[in-house]
Formats: sequence, C-alpha cells, structure tokens
Amino acid sequence: MKRIVVSLAVLIMGAVIASAQSFSVKVAGDIPEAAAKVLQQRFTQMLQGEGFTVEEDAADVLEISATVQERMETPCSMSQSVVVLNIKARAHEEEVVFTVKGVGKDDADAWLRAAKQVLPRSKQAQEFVTKLK
Repeated sequence: MKRIVVSLAVLIMGAVIASAQSFSVKVAGDIPEAAAKVLQQRFTQMLQGEGFTVEEDAADVLEISATVQERMETPCSMSQSVVVLNIKARAHEEEVVFTVKGVGKDDADAWLRAAKQVLPRSKQAQEFVTKLK
C-alpha cells in the first residue's frame, strides 16, 4: 500500500512539473554585464515564483531590453553618474516597462544599482507574470 501511494505521488508530481510552462530569459542590447546578470536573475525569480520553469533552450523567450531615459553627472567634487532607465520585458504579446533610477561612481555602477530596483515581488511584476499564464 505504501509503495502504491508513493508511486502515485511521484506520478502526480511528474505530471505537474512536466506541464509547467518553460521560458528562456534573454537580455538584449548594450547593457553592462553586471547589470545584465542582475536583470536576468530578477526576471528568473519572477517567473519561478509563479511556477514557470526557466531553461536555456526553452521555446518561449522572455526578452529584456533597456533604454536610457536620462543620464547626468552630479556636480560635486566626488562626481557620480545618475541614470534613469526604462527596462522592458516582453514575452508572447505581453510587455511591461519598469522605470528605475541608479546612482553610482560610474555608468556601469549606476546601471547595476538601477537594475537592482526591479523587484520580482512588486505589484507590477506580479501582474506581468500572471498575464503570461
């Protein structure tokens, strides 16, 4: 009896895992490497949090791109870079744009800090991922 219950549980879990939709998360455009890695991690967390699987060779692709909305340098002795980015994610026919700001010692650092402002549990992120189901 115990073997039958365990076998059924394994079969059910296998069916649930097999039915999960898979995505490949790709970062497009000229984004600094560290920021690209953070964006890929954040969007992977979003998808996995809603039960999707993320695989390198999945048929469905979630593409992330970024455009600079504003760039400036702070006018002080320890100059810092400030960037305001529009980070766009697109999968199927759904699209979301996160407008984020980063301040850092140089452009790459500012991009990294801006990328970290994309929060997987934000309402905007959750609504986007829900639409993908």
